Amino acid sequence: MAPVPTYHAPKLLLGGLDSLYVACALDVSGSDLDFDALAYLKERAQTSRSDCLTGVELGCETLAVRPYGRYPYRYILSNDHFEIRLAEQLQPSCFVRLDSEGLWCFGLDTLWGRFADWCSSLNLIATKPEVVSRAIWAFDYRLPCIDFEPNHFISRADKHAVWSDHTKTQTIAFGKGDTVIRVYDKAAEIAQQSSKAHFYALWVQCEGVWRVEFQVRNSRLSRGGIRTIKTLKDRQNALLSKLARGHTTLRRPVEDTNKSRWPLHPLWKQLQRHIDRLPQTGLVADVDPTHVLHWRVRQQSKSVYGMLKDLAVLLAVQGRLPEDPRLSDILARLDKVLKPHHDPGLWQSDIEKHLLAYQLRQR
Repeated sequence: MAPVPTYHAPKLLLGGLDSLYVACALDVSGSDLDFDALAYLKERAQTSRSDCLTGVELGCETLAVRPYGRYPYRYILSNDHFEIRLAEQLQPSCFVRLDSEGLWCFGLDTLWGRFADWCSSLNLIATKPEVVSRAIWAFDYRLPCIDFEPNHFISRADKHAVWSDHTKTQTIAFGKGDTVIRVYDKAAEIAQQSSKAHFYALWVQCEGVWRVEFQVRNSRLSRGGIRTIKTLKDRQNALLSKLARGHTTLRRPVEDTNKSRWPLHPLWKQLQRHIDRLPQTGLVADVDPTHVLHWRVRQQSKSVYGMLKDLAVLLAVQGRLPEDPRLSDILARLDKVLKPHHDPGLWQSDIEKHLLAYQLRQR
């Protein structure tokens, strides 16, 4: 008899903020920025035959002036940790991207502090609070064995896509626009098309690493109460937890034809747990699990409240409730409305399963 292969549980290697895009309303009129000098440096970069851009001292940072702009920003300055887009006659006058390597190596607080110091060194004064435009969170797992397929995911997204290398699945993506969740072979991506080999040192390995990535833009961030850097740090847990539970999940197939009753895959169980433990710094650490439980109760009750409104309207149309039903009216009718769906034995069995699953997640 062939030996049973050893199962290796997913192991988190990195978890936190991978990229951040922020719009900044800065008063450039009274600053020490010389836009004529920037125009000269941009033109010189355009005519240079060298692929290597020379860094110049601008304030307290050394930055290269790119030979191109990006609409509507005329100038792009960059180094290994920032990309800063600038415009003289535009608000917001600055758009900054905090890059992956800097965020992983130094953290959000340090990197944002450096940008604030750069603004101060050039007398660039913020006229309004910054606005987070896009954020990407990444969770990198060691997965020596891939035991899931694209059809094992359940997602509320209207769009999904799968990319393969020959017959081997490498990327699975759900959603578009404001919310996109990707699961992909990060080690293969680096080997084939990326220059981010610094992850090898962070992972302490160079293969068998898959990434679960959440890319969230403008309106979805705003709906989650995220506008500034502070609210990003305060509310990232709540936003990611909602996405990892309500937007897309990975399941383990069983005989049940209803995929929503399939158990969570161990990778997704770990992901949800690691998101719940994501602290304000963006690195993985322990937090009080009761905070997450209170948040989930609040979110579930909010959802139930909205469904009760819809149900009250339908029953009023049927004439089973007054034309202007109150909350007390629909609550009084719930017993009769739910009774046809209630199976006491199945109810007890499902409750016990969910309680056990929750207790196991807390261990």
